[in-house]
Amino acid sequence: MRKRYAAILSVAPLVVLAAVVPVAHADTTVGDARITSISVSKPVIGVGATLGAGVGVTLTASDDSGIVSVIGPKVVGPDGLVIRPTRNECTPQNATTVRCVYSFPLSPDGTDAQDLRNSAAGVWHFKAKAVAADGDSHHLSPGAPFSVKRHATLVGADATPEPVDKGDQLTVTGWLRRSNWDTNAWDDYAGKSVTLQFRKSGTDTFKAVRTVTTDSAGKLRTKVTATTTGTWRWRFTANTVATGATSQGDRVVVR
Repeated sequence: MRKRYAAILSVAPLVVLAAVVPVAHADTTVGDARITSISVSKPVIGVGATLGAGVGVTLTASDDSGIVSVIGPKVVGPDGLVIRPTRNECTPQNATTVRCVYSFPLSPDGTDAQDLRNSAAGVWHFKAKAVAADGDSHHLSPGAPFSVKRHATLVGADATPEPVDKGDQLTVTGWLRRSNWDTNAWDDYAGKSVTLQFRKSGTDTFKAVRTVTTDSAGKLRTKVTATTTGTWRWRFTANTVATGATSQGDRVVVR
């Protein structure tokens, strides 16, 4: 087939991307057109209660006759929410290959139909269809996955009393919260396991001490025996709908 450069519209600057995602085998292909690679800027994106975030996607497609268009680029959430790109650049790399870059906004502010709701937390997919000059095509299905999660935060770690005598009890408290995209506020994250960690002064590594479950108000409270000077902190591990979080540390001197 005769080779030629594709005529592709360029309307936005290139952005730096990462995290290459393999093309799914369930894709629909006609002829030898192929979307050969997809990269997502972040495999996991945490979005707060009011401030939005974004995800960038880059796509490379090839056909021996040249790619003339990439149709319908979008990202789709687990609840069916569809977001179209606000930035779009496709650039021919040679006579057979084109590279496209997209930016998608992820907003929780509730003023637009494309804004996030809590039901949108989870695995998302980037979808598009590359069409070649000879009619060949490659349609991504189910698409390239990435995660959009409700941002979690741990409000401090407070260990008291300070200073403390060796062998006495320390009370360590904290507060786990996560963004609510339905109300644009921060919710108490109840019933979640959070790890209390300790780093001895003069060392670089935090070590797990125990796991504590948040109460109905997202609060954490536990008692430990003071043995040596060091820093206490809380650490929450991400789940399918919320990001992980690590609190600031509280250094306590043991006399």
